[in-house]
Amino acid sequence: MKRLRLEDLLKNTGDMALKRRALNIVKGLNPQFGENILDVGCGDGYYLYLLSNLDVDIKLFGVDCDREALRKAKNNLPRKIILKYGDLMTKLPFKSSTFDKVVISEVLEHLPDENRGLKEVRRVLKKRGVLCVSVPNANYPFFWDPVNWTLERFFNIHIQSGFFSGIWNQHERLYTPDHIKKTVKRAGFKVKQVRPLTWWCLPFNHYIVNIVARGLAHGSFSVETKKALSKYTKNPKRNFILNLAFKIVNVLDKLNDFYSPNNRGVSVFVLACKK
Repeated sequence: MKRLRLEDLLKNTGDMALKRRALNIVKGLNPQFGENILDVGCGDGYYLYLLSNLDVDIKLFGVDCDREALRKAKNNLPRKIILKYGDLMTKLPFKSSTFDKVVISEVLEHLPDENRGLKEVRRVLKKRGVLCVSVPNANYPFFWDPVNWTLERFFNIHIQSGFFSGIWNQHERLYTPDHIKKTVKRAGFKVKQVRPLTWWCLPFNHYIVNIVARGLAHGSFSVETKKALSKYTKNPKRNFILNLAFKIVNVLDKLNDFYSPNNRGVSVFVLACKK
């Protein structure tokens, strides 16, 4: 894998948590020639986009239960990537033991039955196949979502939906590193690595990301600004303000390479394999 190439692809990712998840997921997958790789809950196709640009001859597949997300993914990805509609709570549209490696990122927290979802992922994964998981961390930093951090610790409540739901938006649960490790093991996987991600972040980071995402989705920005902010743009042309914003975010994110408290961060990354 060309790591420098991956880092180049990630340069225009303004969401610090997504950028760090993507780096760990692609490195964890370590794609090799001829492998079949599936992204479960692929959304608009970002991980598939990164994998398709690594100069490795692999077969990529994505599945999601959101048809609008799949429509966006088709616009973002090469035609050779196979995208299908499917639901983890019923059955994925693939035969058993089809894939060498599977990604399930920021999905389990939405499922009413996480164990059932993981077992369905296990079904389509080959024996000793690699699984990369990421979930939101219950031990998230105050600055990421100050509203829910305060509500949880002082009132034992959180906001479930809407703009101020933050890290809890439409989630059934958050995970501690120990919780997700036990969950993955219980579904029949051998856990190789558990790593919290992204402790250092901007104040009110989640809300900043949300505002930008809503602006991009609803056409609030000019065509030039939209392209400059898009994580799919390889060589962005940014004005001074956007360049400065990206530099600040990237400098702050670099602190996560030097120090993060144990078990704390925005996300938890898990690398596992099918027994």
